[in-house]
Amino acid sequence: MTVVVASTDDEAARLPHATSLSIDRVELDFDERKGQRRGDKANSKRRLPSWTKTHIPQWGTPISVPEWDDDEIIPDGKGDDNGEDDEDNENDAGSCDYVSGREDRTDEYRINNGWEGADLCHSRHSPVRISHYAVTYAPSRGGVGTVLTGLCHFTERAESHRGNCHGGSMTSVVDDVVGWTAFHVTGRCRPWSGYTVQVNVSLKCPIAVGSYLKVCGTVVKWDGRKVWVHSKLISMKDENEMEEIVHCVGEGLVILNKDV
Repeated sequence: MTVVVASTDDEAARLPHATSLSIDRVELDFDERKGQRRGDKANSKRRLPSWTKTHIPQWGTPISVPEWDDDEIIPDGKGDDNGEDDEDNENDAGSCDYVSGREDRTDEYRINNGWEGADLCHSRHSPVRISHYAVTYAPSRGGVGTVLTGLCHFTERAESHRGNCHGGSMTSVVDDVVGWTAFHVTGRCRPWSGYTVQVNVSLKCPIAVGSYLKVCGTVVKWDGRKVWVHSKLISMKDENEMEEIVHCVGEGLVILNKDV
């Protein structure tokens, strides 16, 4: 299966299993609690916090895998024939090119590529779901200074203490961003081109159930097959959504495959 990772200058490189995601708006619509398939009635809909509208486009080149966005509709904002906004119209493909039964295609994609279940951190049913990964490469096109940024939704399925999320869910996010940051160290997206062998996490501040946070990973050292990544989980503090709170920081080590 060949899909595309777009570069910032609109050139595209063909790589296995990764694709670009065009984001014009960030109101996303999907079955949050009860919907197991697109045909089921949604009990609620995911709506991203307002700060994502300005932040996500600044994160770099969007990186995606087919399953990550199988339930998302990004409306084009043009409205319907009566002049109303189309953000709640499930029949409007918008810029996401939605096709009915897309989750079935995702299941087929995973089976055909050797997986046996759903992704822990990227499935629509994940307790903590990471989406909207985007990369900014170092000036040398990869290597130290490469940054990967994404959006994390800590759902009610990640709860531990009353109203707060489990520390293990935060650690899972760190593990994921450490790995995916290292997958970009060569200056191109090479999914699953290595494996995380160590993660050290410091939990700084509780995360409330239902929160959306920003996760960042930065390559801080690269020596042969070893890649060291610093990561952090951040939320917005004030009403103007400018001041940040650091909830978690982590340091990780990834070993790249021999053929990278």
